[in-house]
Amino acid sequence: MSAAVNVTIDYLENLTNGIRFSFGLFNLILGMISNLCLITILTNVKVFNKNPSSFYLIVESYSNIGLLIIICTSRLLINILNYDLSLYSIAWCKIRYGLAQFFGLFSLFTICFTTIDQYFSTNHRFYIRRLSTMEYAYAFIVLILCLSSIHGFLFVIYSEIRPSLFGCSIYDEVVKKYLSYVYYPLISNALPLFITITFSLLSYRNVRRIIRKQISLIRRQLDQQLTAMVLSRVISLILFGLPYIIETVYQMNVKIKENSVKSKIVLLVGAISDSLLYTNFSINFFLFLIISSRFRYQVKHFIRKIASLKPKKFKNNRIYLRANTVNALVLESV
Repeated sequence: MSAAVNVTIDYLENLTNGIRFSFGLFNLILGMISNLCLITILTNVKVFNKNPSSFYLIVESYSNIGLLIIICTSRLLINILNYDLSLYSIAWCKIRYGLAQFFGLFSLFTICFTTIDQYFSTNHRFYIRRLSTMEYAYAFIVLILCLSSIHGFLFVIYSEIRPSLFGCSIYDEVVKKYLSYVYYPLISNALPLFITITFSLLSYRNVRRIIRKQISLIRRQLDQQLTAMVLSRVISLILFGLPYIIETVYQMNVKIKENSVKSKIVLLVGAISDSLLYTNFSINFFLFLIISSRFRYQVKHFIRKIASLKPKKFKNNRIYLRANTVNALVLESV
């Protein structure tokens, strides 16, 4: 291997690590702020209480936090310490890969069930609308948990380390065929896209039908708001997730010479597509702020409500202290 090729390989490796570090730091900070803010708003604003769609969004935010912690912190440590534990510890390779796949699929399925529940809740037929309950939401979350655990356990079993190729990844030919022809094109791509797009459009149609019917203003506004928020979440998933699917399927089906320039280019493209995918799990709160004017108003109202508590509490304490001071002076005069 010539010196020029070695220099190119080193440059591509440094560029890949730089992209992973920069996007990892960006997604971790942005994602923690975004998901924690969304959890805070959805759990404290009264209109979202005991609403299944809001519950799905809260659960997805917790899953997003788990995914970002597992992925982004490990990437940051790699660049800070110049040591990738997943290339030397098979245990960490399996745990990290398995948890990342678990949280990723869990968040994806949760988005799917959010669109389904929104269709249920906006349907004009009572027997369909009654399916949108917290009991069904709890049951669906348990189902998602089981399916995601099985999928994550598959990566725990079959993950291997090959530092000269793609590092910690799946190299078993049978599992690669399952991932290439079943999981990535169908389970994590075609099926979620079909479910989210179909039920989002049906929910939009239902909302238009609700507007024409005499339904309470609060219910109508909430259905419109959640439908717009869920639809924006679906569009974000498509835009940020599709490059990752394409790159992953290509990586698993193309024979590449180990420690070659082409393998490093594939890793570079993979770092970019991975970073875009994880951005999808970091922007939900800010995306909802952009899409929904009503959500912006709810956030402003919540912030004002929190801000107004402190002066009031301070005022009450000052009155209490003043009363104690007066009582003390009276006692002294006596």
